[in-house]
Amino acid sequence: MKLLLHRYIIPLLLLASVKFAAAQVDSSAGYLILNNGATLYGKVEHINVKSVSPQFYKKIRFTSTDNRRRKYKPEDVAGFKIGNTTYEGFWLHQTSRKIQLVNPIYDIDENNGERYFLKVIKKGSLSHYQMEWFEQGESTLWWMDLVKKENDLFLMRATQGLLGLKRKALADYFKDCPDLVKRINEKELNKVSEVIEFYNTTCSDENTL
Repeated sequence: MKLLLHRYIIPLLLLASVKFAAAQVDSSAGYLILNNGATLYGKVEHINVKSVSPQFYKKIRFTSTDNRRRKYKPEDVAGFKIGNTTYEGFWLHQTSRKIQLVNPIYDIDENNGERYFLKVIKKGSLSHYQMEWFEQGESTLWWMDLVKKENDLFLMRATQGLLGLKRKALADYFKDCPDLVKRINEKELNKVSEVIEFYNTTCSDENTL
């Protein structure tokens, strides 16, 4: 995947930069949302688990409730749900505003970006997503945490994998909420979910005053 630049990162740095999980696909019925707003209910598949090395399908496969099968180009799909997991589509381009390995920012850019479907963890004034991918020849599904304020036109990486929160980057990102910055710097908050919860229950209210 072009954005991840994994071909240029040595394995040790990669292990320190991302988290991973065993690749499991829930084939339970879900739905597919097209760009025109239509919602189609049925079985959605976006990962080929039958190959020797699992990989994302180039086209999303959909089987309707009456067993009709179709394939959809990623650019025609706004999002989908598989079992209890929801994915939202974005056109992402990795910006050069910062040193990428230290503070990568992913601009939402339909003209220059690639189509990605991010796993939705939590939606709100501050939303939490995960970007997933497979390393070539591996069966492990890797992922990284991304966060996005409601009106931002970019997502920012929130963790350094096994090393935890990207505290300096997050402190700069949330400078409009000093109390959150203080809690991040003093390590009172140690998980992305804690940051999301604090921002959505405290900071978002402050910003509307």
